[in-house]
Amino acid sequence: MSAGPIVIANGISLTPAPGWTLTNRGPNWVTLYNADSTARIQVEVKPAGGADILAELQADINRLTSTPTTGLTNVTNLTGPSVKARHGANFQQQASIDYTADISTQQGTIPVLGVFDELLNTSTLLSAFIDYREDGEASTHSADSGGMMINSML
Repeated sequence: MSAGPIVIANGISLTPAPGWTLTNRGPNWVTLYNADSTARIQVEVKPAGGADILAELQADINRLTSTPTTGLTNVTNLTGPSVKARHGANFQQQASIDYTADISTQQGTIPVLGVFDELLNTSTLLSAFIDYREDGEASTHSADSGGMMINSML
């Protein structure tokens, strides 16, 4: 059984997938991990800089990857950005880029596979930047859970 929705900011909430736990939060962001800590999702809700979802996604990726405290290094895009229409009450566009990277931890460097997502409300220009990542030990169920949680925000 999953927990109830977690309000992030501006009326946007995320419903955790079964086995996922809220581990950290700020005024406009949350981080959740799966039960065995092999996958995580971080979501930040904020005003978009404009109506260009690809520019917004790239700006958020640049901000994240230039922040040393994230521990994210050697980020390599696996795919070009893809954009699709979403028909949700909160967001109408989604842009995604799959990536690989290394994460610095107390145990050393761990390779991860992830996806950067941007959701955009085309009327209010509210956006959600999502960083979903998993290590080599994560099950395919983890990625499905990440998708379900993203869909819960639409």
